[in-house]
Amino acid sequence: MAERVVIAAGGTGGHVFPALAVAGELRARGVSVDFIGTAAGMEATLVPEHGFPLHTLQMRGLRGKGLGRWLQAPWRVWRAVLQARRILRRQQTQAVLGMGGYVAAPVGLAAWSLGLPLCLHEQNAVAGLSNRLLAPLARRVFLGFPEAALRRGEWVGNPVRAEIATLPEPGQRLVHEGRVRLLIMGGSQGAKVL
Repeated sequence: MAERVVIAAGGTGGHVFPALAVAGELRARGVSVDFIGTAAGMEATLVPEHGFPLHTLQMRGLRGKGLGRWLQAPWRVWRAVLQARRILRRQQTQAVLGMGGYVAAPVGLAAWSLGLPLCLHEQNAVAGLSNRLLAPLARRVFLGFPEAALRRGEWVGNPVRAEIATLPEPGQRLVHEGRVRLLIMGGSQGAKVL
């Protein structure tokens, strides 16, 4: 097992919270874990709060941002790949885990260009752009949903933080009186059935 792992995750809780679950398990096994994200995403607060170092890239998402952002994309991605390469070398990284989202693409490309083992995890039922592009370069591809259908994908489910996994059963912790209320939540492509 690698002793120094970098996790690329950022932007939304759908990427960050599962990444924190994996990072916590790796740390419990004695692995040194650093994150790469952005200064603007929720990882900028959550990752340091959980005791992990965060290195940031100058990177922004492309979807829904207009033609101008897409035209700038090759330059922005290239710059982010170079930034990620410097971070991976400086941290003496032995393996990289990409958790999807726009941050994972340049970090995954940097890992591949340095010959580092790259693993991916796709949390959604429909694989995102970064993971679809990186899957052919990855040693292992883990899926939260079997229907995500990424090349060489292995269904493992979605990582859950220990503090969530150890909660008592709903019948024990959700005692209520009065009318029953129902809250249905979903996010990203994993909520497709809703």
